[in-house]
Amino acid sequence: MLKRKVKYSVSIVNRLTVLMLFLGAIALIALSISVRIANDTKGSAYMINQLGLLRMKNYQLLSMVPLEQSQYFRLDLFANIPLSSEYTQLLNRYELLDEFNQLQAHWNDELVPHIKQAQSIERIRDKINDYVLLIDNLVHGIDQKTERQLVSISRLQILFMVVIVLFLVTQMYYLRKHLLAPWKKLIRMAEGVSQHNFTERFNIRRKQDEFDILGLAFNKMSEQLESQYLLLEERVNEKTAELQHKNSIVSFLYQATKQLHTTKPLCERFLVILHQLEALTPLNQFQMRFYETDDLERYQEIGYDKQQKLPDCQNPTCSACLIPSKPYHKGGRSRYWYLQDENEKYGLLFAILPSDAALTDEQENLIAGLVEQMTMAIALDRQIERQKQYLLMKERSAMARELHDSIAQSLSCLKIHTSCLQMQADLSSQESEALLNTMRKEINIAYSQLRELITSFRLQLNQTGFYASLQELVKEFERKLNFPITFNYQLPLNMINSKYAIHLLQIIREALNNIYKHAKATQVKIDLTLAEHQVITVSIEDNGIGIQNHHQKENHYGLIIMQDRAELLNSNLVVESIPSQGTKIIITFKNNRDIPFIAIES
Repeated sequence: MLKRKVKYSVSIVNRLTVLMLFLGAIALIALSISVRIANDTKGSAYMINQLGLLRMKNYQLLSMVPLEQSQYFRLDLFANIPLSSEYTQLLNRYELLDEFNQLQAHWNDELVPHIKQAQSIERIRDKINDYVLLIDNLVHGIDQKTERQLVSISRLQILFMVVIVLFLVTQMYYLRKHLLAPWKKLIRMAEGVSQHNFTERFNIRRKQDEFDILGLAFNKMSEQLESQYLLLEERVNEKTAELQHKNSIVSFLYQATKQLHTTKPLCERFLVILHQLEALTPLNQFQMRFYETDDLERYQEIGYDKQQKLPDCQNPTCSACLIPSKPYHKGGRSRYWYLQDENEKYGLLFAILPSDAALTDEQENLIAGLVEQMTMAIALDRQIERQKQYLLMKERSAMARELHDSIAQSLSCLKIHTSCLQMQADLSSQESEALLNTMRKEINIAYSQLRELITSFRLQLNQTGFYASLQELVKEFERKLNFPITFNYQLPLNMINSKYAIHLLQIIREALNNIYKHAKATQVKIDLTLAEHQVITVSIEDNGIGIQNHHQKENHYGLIIMQDRAELLNSNLVVESIPSQGTKIIITFKNNRDIPFIAIES
């Protein structure tokens, strides 16, 4: 590839050469003029010396008057004064050549004849004095001319000094502007490049010199380095952001795993995690549906942006449901994920995806992994609850087995012996027969109650929870009573844990059993509601004959058992009964703590 030669319109080297030549020319001119004036000054001094010698010779001749003929050679005063072209030019430049010629002519024409004829000094003294005066005038003229020459040379030197100083200042300005300034600019650009600053640019002038060509090369180099550096910086920022995002996802999954496997309520655990998930994805307005039974139409919904906490919230310090969600944009699409495994469906997770956003594969995988972790947390919680139920049922089954193998067998044997005793002939008296009838009746009552107690001990919760177990209990007694039972369940799902569920189911079973055996009712209503301060109210009401006086003894043990179980629930048990109008049993309790006793008027 042929390299194109770089051209420039002006050259700094040429400019500096011209400046140096100009400065040398000024110096040479000043030096030549000074030398000439100095030579003139030297010639004028010589002429002054010769004229002084001429004046001295005049006074010598005056002293020798009368002059002998042998001394006439002394009258040739100008014989020793050289009138070469150099001194002639000097006198001519001084405009004193005519005065000098007149002085010489006056000596030759006037004084020489008079001196030769003079017999005494007095006769010639005045003429000699006048001639000396002419010599002094000529000397004075040369002095004045010399002084003017010296003044001129001093002024000329000052002028040249000023010119040289101005030239030096101009040259310094030129050097600073055209040499130092671009040099410093190039140095700043080089320093900026070393510090990753590529914004500096060299200003290219209209008339380009070597520095402009070099600055143009620096500008191109800076532009290329800046583009490369910005590209690398952008890639580094992208990789850094990607790593930070991945790190935030890993940190989120780690914290979510820790949060999911704590002992806090599920709603608190899930909502805190979903709120953090909103910061990593464009999703918002998360909602959850938890199922407690196979009836998918009955669910509990939990989400954000509530004006007040959920009524079933059992944690006074938790405010997870009050955390505001991201702003909702109209026109968003609904997304949902199933919280289920191979064995059971636990609920659904809903969210809103803005119409102008989409989930990346990484975000889809993140949500899928989180949903799987949430499902495992729900399954683990239910597994722990079932384990508790299993241990409780196992203990109760053992108690029922012990009762069946001991007291039930004894009562059964006693019942048989009483029947045999009643069939003997010698016990035919009316009093003995009445006593045996009473004993047999009491044994039958005790045996029946024991069988019911064993049945209640063997009562188990449905695998899906209290609500499903209560549904099965209602269906069982609907078959026994041959009419539907009005069932109104207004409690949030998973509100009653296994610790209270068994006792509450047994109380309801006992109440329904009493209605089945004694009430002769045609309508039965069961209500479970949640009041303020998380107070749960359970009501079993029928329209039967009520509790009659002759039935109180038969129901005595059933009511005692119900009262004992109500005490285990830390609840209030109230029985309202009006003869021939029906009976109403009300149980009031709190799920997590004791409540003060409140009397309910019958």
